Amino acid sequence: MESDPQLDSRKASCIIYFHEGFSPYLPFALSQAARSNPSARIILLGNQENKIEGISYEHYMLSDYSKRHEEFVDAYRHFHPGCLEDERRCIERWIFLAEFVQRHRIEEFLFLDSDTLFFEDVRKLFERCRGYDAGGTPIFTGLCAFLKKNLVPDFADWILEQYRNPAVVQAWERRFQRHMGGERDEGAVIQDMALAILFIQEKGIRVLDLTQPKQGKMVDSGQFGRAFQHGTKETDILIQAQTGGAVSTIQGGERIGLLAVHVNGYYKNHIPGLTGWSGAVVRSFFRPNYRRNLKQLCLYLWNGLRFRLYFRKNHKMHLDTQKR
Repeated sequence: MESDPQLDSRKASCIIYFHEGFSPYLPFALSQAARSNPSARIILLGNQENKIEGISYEHYMLSDYSKRHEEFVDAYRHFHPGCLEDERRCIERWIFLAEFVQRHRIEEFLFLDSDTLFFEDVRKLFERCRGYDAGGTPIFTGLCAFLKKNLVPDFADWILEQYRNPAVVQAWERRFQRHMGGERDEGAVIQDMALAILFIQEKGIRVLDLTQPKQGKMVDSGQFGRAFQHGTKETDILIQAQTGGAVSTIQGGERIGLLAVHVNGYYKNHIPGLTGWSGAVVRSFFRPNYRRNLKQLCLYLWNGLRFRLYFRKNHKMHLDTQKR
């Protein structure tokens, strides 16, 4: 749908995703967010390739929010053994996001990785975080509720300041070179998570760890969403009575509701078992590169069914346990 840049976003809660290109799991995440929050603004910062018809969300082009992007690229130095484009892009998203929320006067919002499925009213999540600057898992990764005004723009400014500071860059480079030379030091690898930790510590940002149970609910940081991938589905139990509905797990013998499930890694193709399907989601697979996407459609259908059968088994077991 077309977006109205003059809309006063403070009238509605905002859930924001950042994604480039089309990935099969993206429409499931957008659709689930719209289902659980029909009165919220579901926003995707994306590009031409991921405009998806039939899902209630707002699509914005990243290219329209790139005023400071070149500044960052010019200042950036790569201190990570991973791919430059991938790791730098993880940091760049904060530069794009900062410009977006400033231009649209968005002061309070939920920012999600595009493989994170949200099952709660976002207003209730914000209420859990009152008294803090933000709520994360446990920092600015996977899922983060930003409550403090201008927190993300401040983070983006701080990132640019670090890369423009010769003393900081030289210290990072010396530490990284020693790490790559065999002196193991994971803190020497500079990526978005490391920068978030440094920023939080330096600025004294108060972040509520949403992965810790509170009033019978918590957020999954990936532990439960990747249980199939890591072979821990018998211990990292997921329970869901119906697709798209409330999700829970068992912790210390008690049932804990999961506000969000992070399905990272290869097993993103199990997502339909959690969200179900819709006509719009199915149609989204019929895009350019049809052969690849139709193959993905079959994979998502099959593994989604497997995941659903797993939920049915867990739901039945839980009901049997309650009857005893």
